[in-house]
Amino acid sequence: MKDFSRNLATFTSAAALCLSAATVLAANLPAEPTPAVETMPDTYPESLIYVHDSNFETLLAGKVALVDVAPGTRNYKGALDAAQFASFIESRHKEELYVAESFYARGTRGERTDVITIYDKKHLKRIGEIALPGAKRGQVVAHRYTLQLVDNDRFLLLFNFTPAASVTMIDMDSRKILSETQIPGCGLVYPAGKRGFASLCSNGSLFSAQFDKKGNLTHQKNVSPFFDVDDDPLFDKPVYIGKTAWFPSFKGEIQPIDFSGKTPVVKQTWSLLNEQQRAENWRPGGWQIATVNDRGLIYILMHKDGYNGSHKGGGSEVWVYDPKKRKRVNSFALKQWGVSIELTSGKQPYLVVVNASMQMDIYNPQNGEWLKMIGDVASTPFSIHAQR
Repeated sequence: MKDFSRNLATFTSAAALCLSAATVLAANLPAEPTPAVETMPDTYPESLIYVHDSNFETLLAGKVALVDVAPGTRNYKGALDAAQFASFIESRHKEELYVAESFYARGTRGERTDVITIYDKKHLKRIGEIALPGAKRGQVVAHRYTLQLVDNDRFLLLFNFTPAASVTMIDMDSRKILSETQIPGCGLVYPAGKRGFASLCSNGSLFSAQFDKKGNLTHQKNVSPFFDVDDDPLFDKPVYIGKTAWFPSFKGEIQPIDFSGKTPVVKQTWSLLNEQQRAENWRPGGWQIATVNDRGLIYILMHKDGYNGSHKGGGSEVWVYDPKKRKRVNSFALKQWGVSIELTSGKQPYLVVVNASMQMDIYNPQNGEWLKMIGDVASTPFSIHAQR
């Protein structure tokens, strides 16, 4: 009992001392103004990325976080709401950010409302909203090719799935919906031509379409099947170099498609693997498995001992390819298993790798040096968008 009394007295004295010190410190600090609101710089740093968090723990509260990945910075800069398996894209010709999202009248149930929410880049404030009729916006895990901009960002193309598939075209100058194009058996939106898109189809073919400024269809074409969806499917998340999209396959081939004209041109495939690597079953894998740098080199997330079904598992290494030479020019092992990758641009680029713990590892993309880890930015940051 004496020991208890002695310990209680010691604890009480220590607590009083801490409270007294805190009072002195508080007296020396100026009052913090409220509300305290910061703004984004007029020009975003090249090291800033958009981290799209689907937030599997609370889908109602998805978000897009703005994060500066450069070492020595306060990384977290701000965030936008992005509810219910949202889609996100940044305009590079306007000071606007776009989120396609869904809401239910009673949170998780009730009448559904789909909208395009428009934010300004300076204040990250909502400045507009476009209602989407039909409750048919495609709700999928964060995927950059469900929402795309074309024709100098004037027109927004949105993928719908109910499960009937279609693409809605929206004029972002007038904020009006122009048209809807049915794409049965096909999916997603790949920018093509001046004012159009292409979609991958379930039989290994492509559908493509072009429009006038009023949203009227001016040209459409079905490209004959060019890959085997059962034996070696293509990943649906290519990287673009200019107007050419590069689609890796599950077994380690890469398929270039020229989207510069009215009709896509399928180019010759080539292998990412040599004989030894193929014998060891090296394969691409992950969610956002590839990225490209300013020089046109392609970075791909790879894993050994691949098998049918390992394409979503991620990878232990990043391999770098020169598509002009059709050869691997660099590779390095990751500190932790990776799930998604993205490269920032500029003179000092950074490779961002979402690891298996859902944290972000930052690497030097030239030599693979691990620089830092940025943690607890998002719950499930599967999709990362760098500025280009």
